[in-house]
Amino acid sequence: MEPIVRSLREITPAERQVAGGKGGTLSRLIQAGYPVPDGFVVFPEAFVADELTGEAWDMVLDQLERIRRKNGETAFAVRSSALAEDSAFASFAGEFETVLDIHTNERVRASIYQVYHSRLAERVKAYSRAKGLDEQQRIAIVVQKLIRADISGILFTADPVTGSRLTMNGNYVYGFGEELVSGEVEPYVFNLARPGGEYEGSPDLKRYAKALFKLALKLEVELGSPQDIEWALMDGELYLLQS
Repeated sequence: MEPIVRSLREITPAERQVAGGKGGTLSRLIQAGYPVPDGFVVFPEAFVADELTGEAWDMVLDQLERIRRKNGETAFAVRSSALAEDSAFASFAGEFETVLDIHTNERVRASIYQVYHSRLAERVKAYSRAKGLDEQQRIAIVVQKLIRADISGILFTADPVTGSRLTMNGNYVYGFGEELVSGEVEPYVFNLARPGGEYEGSPDLKRYAKALFKLALKLEVELGSPQDIEWALMDGELYLLQS
């Protein structure tokens, strides 16, 4: 039986491929003990004729209630997890919709549809064509507890142009990181030099540099290759949003 809705902690290794690039990786990492925000995946099979089935929506409601019981009243983030997304061959960064700071069940439902229907946008089709992929992207949806970030960033453990691994290169912004991922704002730049993670950049991030460097090294080992890491800091805690 195909999965419909699963918490990130419940997704099995066999189900990760149909959870999409983001959902599959996050499920693996949260189960391995990484600081991934609590959440769940709405699988492609939850939709029939572009509509959530009644069974799927009931399961979404159960997951929302579970997260609220565990965390108290919380806001949610809804993001795409296309099966070709965040892979070694295609990132789709900023191509699908993302909806942040959602509180009510009705808004969660509307946001799931907004993200799901964004797979039909012309920009997604154009990017898919450029990458030699099917224009009709099969997509899952990730819903997570919102991290109300003080600082959000990206860290490349290898130079994305040259492939050099002498220095990890990063960017960050204050607040949510969606504008950084989509390239809408000019970020702050920092570097972490190997082998010890020596920091070069703004003083505001320096106190967290060692923790970020250690996380990056662990992820390279866990996932077996250089990584493009999305992270956030809230109240001094480091969270992993994607790798």
